[in-house]
Amino acid sequence: MLVFVRAGILAVFVALVSIVMLLAAEAQSGQKAFVRDDLADAAIKLEAQIKSEAGQVTRPAVALRRDADAAFARNDFRNGLALLGQIVAVAPQDTANWLRLARSVLQVRPSTDRERTTLFERAATAAYIAYQRTTNLAEEAEALQIVSRTFADRSLWRPALDALRLSLDLREVAEQRQQYERMREDHGFRLLDYSVDADAASPRACFQFSEELPGRRTDLSPFVSMGGTDRPALTIEDKQICVEGLKHGERYNITLRAGIPSVVRETLSKSAEFNIYVRDRRPFVRFTSKAYVLPRTGQRGIPVVSVNTKAVGIEIYRIGDRNLLGTVVGGDFSRPFDRYQLNTLTEERGVQVWKGELAVEQSLNADVTTAFPVGEAIGNNLSAGVYVMVAYAAGIPVDDSDDLATQWFIVSDLGVSAFSGNDGVHAFVHSLETAQPKGALEVRLISRSNEILSVRRTDDAATCSSTRR
Repeated sequence: MLVFVRAGILAVFVALVSIVMLLAAEAQSGQKAFVRDDLADAAIKLEAQIKSEAGQVTRPAVALRRDADAAFARNDFRNGLALLGQIVAVAPQDTANWLRLARSVLQVRPSTDRERTTLFERAATAAYIAYQRTTNLAEEAEALQIVSRTFADRSLWRPALDALRLSLDLREVAEQRQQYERMREDHGFRLLDYSVDADAASPRACFQFSEELPGRRTDLSPFVSMGGTDRPALTIEDKQICVEGLKHGERYNITLRAGIPSVVRETLSKSAEFNIYVRDRRPFVRFTSKAYVLPRTGQRGIPVVSVNTKAVGIEIYRIGDRNLLGTVVGGDFSRPFDRYQLNTLTEERGVQVWKGELAVEQSLNADVTTAFPVGEAIGNNLSAGVYVMVAYAAGIPVDDSDDLATQWFIVSDLGVSAFSGNDGVHAFVHSLETAQPKGALEVRLISRSNEILSVRRTDDAATCSSTRR
């Protein structure tokens, strides 16, 4: 018997120490554990509104309470709330009045959904005022319970869970504990879904959670196991855990163990097992960079990267000189195109100069880089200008709205650099073949509205300047 008594005394002592430490931490930080800026702003507005509606209160608080009790006894909640508002206006520091106001608001039967939302917001605000002002632990716990209820009734589950958890930390109530556990299981920290990034060169499986996970300094490897691997390589990204280093064509058994922590003081309640197959990569084509400048003479090839395809469809379009400015200013330059945008390009600004297929090697699931010989393909039609080339896996249907692999490139025998300074714009022109400066060339400065602002000729140093106006 003595052992049980001592154990009970020890449990009570530990609980008291925890509460004292919580209060000390709150006092030291200057604020309580549950803080929400939206409720703090609403509290200021609600108190001002109540004082305005109450007007000049001449009756004593005792008489007002008696009339309020009578109104609530006959289920006249609206008049009762008006009287409670006058009581709060007279004694705004009495937290019991704010708690009663919050409880009473929840008893009003709303006539519309909008009024229902308004009542829940007012009840939450009144309870939050009571919570922030009271020094009584029981009142804090009750206020947080009311706040939690108002959020849960509006399906705002995260603040509802946080408020109820803090309420239970202050005062354990069996019924509320059961409510919290049910709400946590349905809406708390949990595993939502998973995905397999099979199209990457190094595939991985990612598991998405409802809340953010701890930072990189937290080792989550004890909570993840994969058949045949003791400690799989993991990356943590906000709300997901990714298992790295998988292989195409392989099957994996991955287990996420209960206890995975989160930033909201909740852990994964149940373990989850997954049998995952990493399929082969889809046929895919891309370019290695956004833009190229190709000399008019010499080797002219653009690298194309292909995956799981034997042929790449290629289309090349040339943008007319008169349409260059609109292309650059409009943001088209260097961005990818879909089929619809390509059709618009040929109708309004450009012309197709080549279409065909490029034969490529195929190595299962590997990136294969092949140089497309632009000069050989276009031949004599490769004049100086701006071009756009699109590529796609041959034989694979592509929707009109899907972006195609797009490569912008410029064909020229001149390299132009421009710098803007306090004294104007300076342009430098060099030969792309010899890198030597090119003199006696005309350079035009064009505005966004396609007007010629200035015309200059380069000197022997391949430089020309345009003074600011």
